[in-house]
This record gives sequence, C-alpha cells and structure tokens, in this order.
Amino acid sequence: MKFGVLGGLSVRDAGGDHLPTAPKQRQLLALLLLHANHVVPVRVCLAEIWGEDPPPSAGTTLQTYVMHLRRLLARLPSVGSREAAHDRLRMSGSGYVLCVAPQELDLTCFQELVARAGRLPASEAGAASRLLGEAMELWSRPMLADVRTGPVLQPAVIHWEQRRLAVHEEYLDTRLRLGCPRDVLPELAVLTRRHPTHEPLHTRYMSALYAVGRTGDALDACARLTRRLAEDLGVAPSPAVDRIRAVIRAGGPAPRVLGPRPAPVS
Repeated sequence: MKFGVLGGLSVRDAGGDHLPTAPKQRQLLALLLLHANHVVPVRVCLAEIWGEDPPPSAGTTLQTYVMHLRRLLARLPSVGSREAAHDRLRMSGSGYVLCVAPQELDLTCFQELVARAGRLPASEAGAASRLLGEAMELWSRPMLADVRTGPVLQPAVIHWEQRRLAVHEEYLDTRLRLGCPRDVLPELAVLTRRHPTHEPLHTRYMSALYAVGRTGDALDACARLTRRLAEDLGVAPSPAVDRIRAVIRAGGPAPRVLGPRPAPVS
C-alpha cells in the first residue's frame, strides 16, 4: 500500500488506485496524511474543511467523512477488514490519527532519503547526489496539486514546497561539487525562470554557465536578475551577485557558488 501527497493525492494498493472522489473526503485524507501517526484534533479538521465558521452539522458530517475513509481502507487488499481499517484510522481523545508505516507514505520516504544524504560527509558527494536525486524523483507535481487546501493545509503545502526547493538546491550543489556544471544547466534554467528573484539559484546558474564557457549567457542571467529585483522588489543585487559578476567580467577562475546544506527536513 502506498499513499502519496508529493504531487496529486494518491492511494494505491495491489496495482489499483483507491482515491476517494468527494473533494472534502480527499481534503480530510490529505490532512491526516500530512500528520500521519499523530493525532489531528477534531477542531483542526473542522477548521481545515469549513474555515473559521463551520456549520452546526459540521461535527456530524466529519464523522461521516471518517466513516467513508474507513470503508475505503477496508476495501484495500492490504487492510482487508473493517476492524483493520479502524486500527488504521483511529479516534484518539478529541481527534483522529491515521497510522501509516514509513515506507507507505512518499513524504516519509522523502524525509528519510534527505536525512541519509545529510549524514554523509562532504567527500561522499556522489552518494549524496544519488540519494537527493531519488528524493526529488518522488515529487511529480506541486504538493496536493489536486486537493482543495484550507487554512491548515495551505501553510503546510507552502512549507513543504520551500523544503523541496531547498533540497533541490542541495542536489544541484552536489552535482556542481562533482564537476558536472553542464548536467545541471537545464534544471537551473527552469528554476531561475520559475523563481526570477531567487538570488542563490541565479548565482549557481551564472557560475555553471561561466564554467562551461558561456560567459555572455552568464552575464545575461545576471542582468535579468538585476532587472527583476528592481522591478519586483525594488532592491539591488546582493554583494554575492556583484562578486560573481566581477569575476566573470574579469575572466577569472570559475567561482564555486554552493549554498549551505539544508537543515534536516521536518
């Protein structure tokens, strides 16, 4: 059995898809999965699905959604019964907890791969690159791309999308440490278009372009960044950008622009 949140919401078992179709049931399932193995209070469930002013019937409706999710779980071959489904999706105190094994949830697998990479010394950049690459491959689309997100899920999605970008940066850094600037140029081109004022991504892009002999393109990338920072944020580039631009214009050795390794994913 596999649950997915890194992209569209998914429930897969025995080669089949078993995702609920009702939007609010999907929303509740997503909330429980993002807090897998932890109690989600009823009040949090109500706030996510109905906002600050839930209707009087919200509590009863929530119980109905939970009942439908248990029925879905009971139909999964890996669960197989109502009793097992109740063990999976439990009422605990004033909330619900969805019990999921680490290997069953893509988000947990992502965390473990990043943690393993973070424990490696800098000398094992190749192994770290492989682990981080596997972690990034788990993301097919933006998190919960096909789920309505309310006031609880939306901040969580923003948090994990930021973590995704930080891990992607670290993956690119491992490739640069391995002397593979040409390999990362396509990804950096996409990321800098997607994040036009993100200076660390642009400094990596400029450095990689310069390292493969594309001096003019590196300076063009710097000019685009400078323009977008001024237009969008009303600021000038940081000294780090100025230093790289000066090196490129002077024709000096290719700069190594590697960010700090990301904090442990939590």
